[in-house]
Amino acid sequence: MVKQQSKEEIALQLKSAVYLSVAKIVEAKLEDLNNDNAATTTTESNNKNNNNNMLIATPTFIAQLVELVYNQLINLGEDLELFCQHANRDIVEPSDLFMVTRKNPTLQQHLKDLLRQ
Repeated sequence: MVKQQSKEEIALQLKSAVYLSVAKIVEAKLEDLNNDNAATTTTESNNKNNNNNMLIATPTFIAQLVELVYNQLINLGEDLELFCQHANRDIVEPSDLFMVTRKNPTLQQHLKDLLRQ
C-alpha cells in the first residue's frame, strides 16, 4: 500500500533538497572566490598568514539563504498555479513562466532560448 505524504512531509523534503543544493552552490562559489583571491595575492602578503583573506559562509548565512530561496520557490509555484488557473488549464506551460518573468526581460529571453533548444 502506497503511503500518501502530507503537505508538511513534502515541504520538509523540498526544504531539505533546497538546503543541500544551496549549500553545495555556496561551497563551490566560496572555493572559486578563495582560489581567485589566492591567485591574486601579492608576494608581499604571501609572507603573512593568508587565512584572514579566506571567505567563509556561516551556518546562519546558509540557513537564511535557504529560507530565502525556499520562500521564492513557494511564491513562484503559487504564481505559476494562478496563471495556469487563469488560463483555465490544469498543466503549467512555458507561457505561465514567461508571465512570471515578464518584468525581467533578460531572464525571460534566456528562458525562451532554453525552450528553443
